[in-house]
Amino acid sequence: MRGPLIKICGVRSPEIARVVAEQGADLMGLIFAPARRQVTEEQARQIVAGLEVDEKHRPKVVGVFVNESADEMNRLADSVGLDVIQLSGDEPVEIQGALNRPAIRALRLPIGMTPAEARSLAEEYLDCPTPAMALLLDTHVSGSYGGNGIPGDWNVARALAERYPAILAGGLRPETVADALRTVQPFGVDVSSGVETDGVKDAGKIMQFIAAARAASVPAGRSHQ
Repeated sequence: MRGPLIKICGVRSPEIARVVAEQGADLMGLIFAPARRQVTEEQARQIVAGLEVDEKHRPKVVGVFVNESADEMNRLADSVGLDVIQLSGDEPVEIQGALNRPAIRALRLPIGMTPAEARSLAEEYLDCPTPAMALLLDTHVSGSYGGNGIPGDWNVARALAERYPAILAGGLRPETVADALRTVQPFGVDVSSGVETDGVKDAGKIMQFIAAARAASVPAGRSHQ
């Protein structure tokens, strides 16, 4: 069994992108929204071009956007070579149908939200004409659209993961990802700050995170593909 889907987000260099690919991550996130880890269109092109030299395991490239227009997201997807678009803002559900790539929908779940409330939120983006391919479960922080490295309520996350293709994010690190996978049993995991040292992606931590996640395989039958 191969184990959970793994996404390394906030990649900003071809060198780290190659580490992500060589270690067998499934998804690699490039952030186009204003943020500390934001990349330009040209940087993104160089990162994606660097992946083409080794087809042994090329991760799907996810463009992370916040409240961007569908036209601009589609343009960048074509220009850069994105495989997936992640909606991390307050985009209306209708925008999913205007994209020319599959969408991951980020849900920022407030601490204290009940499982029933979380399921109602999730269904808005899945029970629609163009459903999201997966839900990325992050922790709500006032004034922020994600990437804060703050763990959420794993019990609520598990309630969502039992029904939907859920990618768990928020405060994961090489030391905690196995416990998170055992507790939540999600479709996948997402990490950014948890594989950084002094705010910069750390190749060693990426290797440790992927190895720990692969070792903690989810039970058979939990794939939503």
